[in-house]
Amino acid sequence: MKRVIIVFFIILTSLCGSTSNAAEKIVDGIVAVVNGDIITMYEMNEKMAPIMKQFGKSISAADEQQIKNIRSQILDRMINEMIIDQEAKKLKVTVSEQDVDGEINRIKESSKLSDEDFLRQLALQKTNLEDFKENLRKDIRKHRLVSYKVKNKVVVTENEIENVWNSTQTEEDNVKQSVHLKLIFFPQDVSAESIREEIISGKITFEEAADKYTAGPGAGSGGDLGVLEWDDLAQTWHDALAGLKVGEISQIFKVQQSSALLKLDSFEKNKTKSFADSKDEIYERLYREKQDAVFNDFINKLREKAVIEKK
Repeated sequence: MKRVIIVFFIILTSLCGSTSNAAEKIVDGIVAVVNGDIITMYEMNEKMAPIMKQFGKSISAADEQQIKNIRSQILDRMINEMIIDQEAKKLKVTVSEQDVDGEINRIKESSKLSDEDFLRQLALQKTNLEDFKENLRKDIRKHRLVSYKVKNKVVVTENEIENVWNSTQTEEDNVKQSVHLKLIFFPQDVSAESIREEIISGKITFEEAADKYTAGPGAGSGGDLGVLEWDDLAQTWHDALAGLKVGEISQIFKVQQSSALLKLDSFEKNKTKSFADSKDEIYERLYREKQDAVFNDFINKLREKAVIEKK
């Protein structure tokens, strides 16, 4: 199953949310000090910008409280990231330029992106290759630290896997759904509405439009994303596909800040896999859950030792 669109957007969202890795930080007020290192208002505003766009210009009292809660959650996440980065440096966890370039090549290969397509995606996210590399370096360093500190403490037993499998067999809904999708991810200078009208009128096929316009995965192959599990798709994708019949195209919807269009090539209901086929998937899920719990304990202990001052 292809997951390239999901994987690539997750990477862009998690790594390119901030361009604060310039040679000099722009200090426009300080929101927190973590073991002597600062988190600036500029960095916080960079993280909050996409969220504030969703609220628009008119903000109610309820919205203000929600924004305040989100801001607090993001600040905590930024503090955690800084503490982890500090710990990784303390333990001399290193990441070479070759490591970073190798990871970028894997991203491009798995998402079937040319060098030009990759740079276009970065531009759409309002970042550049230098900042992307620096954020990716931090992410690799963080995962190496987590691997060193956390993974050895995670054990998933055969009995636990069997228990999860048995519990799924007692559920009434024993069917999973999958969809074969094609995507057009429009550049900002192209009118998605106009292209959709041309497709509906028959002036151009969806596949031809995808090859001509799409700025994301599926370029050069008619926008083909392959078969994806329904449960893996974001709610916005579910909404866009709601009520579609095979062969129909969706309304325009947003992926990040850009317009997108989907075509439903097939929609299938698949019988639940056998235990042998499901075993690895269940193991991965249990492993992630346990790893998250161990990681949370790890980061909480680091925070207890850290000197943190929120402004």
